[in-house]
Amino acid sequence: MKFCFGPAVLRLISLLLVVALVLCSRPASAQGSSPAETAVVFYADAHVTDPIWAPLFDEFQAEVNAERQEYPLPEHFKLIRATTLATGQGFGRIVEVRLIGRCDVAEQAYRPLPHGPLGWVVRASGEIQPFIFVDCARVAQYLGPSTRGLNENQRRAAMARAISRIAIHEWIHIETQSDRHESRGIRQPELSSHDLIQDLIHDQIGVSRIPGGR
Repeated sequence: MKFCFGPAVLRLISLLLVVALVLCSRPASAQGSSPAETAVVFYADAHVTDPIWAPLFDEFQAEVNAERQEYPLPEHFKLIRATTLATGQGFGRIVEVRLIGRCDVAEQAYRPLPHGPLGWVVRASGEIQPFIFVDCARVAQYLGPSTRGLNENQRRAAMARAISRIAIHEWIHIETQSDRHESRGIRQPELSSHDLIQDLIHDQIGVSRIPGGR
């Protein structure tokens, strides 16, 4: 996890807070919404293509179900693309996930990978805010060596699983209001490509690590 405090990030948080307040102010009785439900709303760059969303949401749901036994994540939540939000939807709580850059592995051009996190959250006024940032371009670059030789669907599945695990790692920080990490699983301070896409491509997965928190 990394905490960011730059002016650009703080301005973005202010904008996101306005969006969250607008969503929360809408009637909770609208179809498909619940006052006790947490909405996990995904925002992405315009060039992120539709095929990533179904595997991403499937992987996210499966991972949360697996992690809920160990970590305090909400029992009732709904995954939503920001572009599909309907007028009148209301939720008990909103967590926003910002996907930065491209979210496919297949067509990423190679470039040197600079030091930095794959995902992060922001602390403001002593609280970890409900905004998650995932650098898709860096994730794709990070997974590149591990996904060579895979077909397009397999690479898309690998990307979906990696994004899900990074986002859930950060969501746990939000829910616990703690920067604490564990020695295993997705709560480790550093996640290898094996940690991100284990059980998906087996012996084709790399095990290199990038220094720095996730």
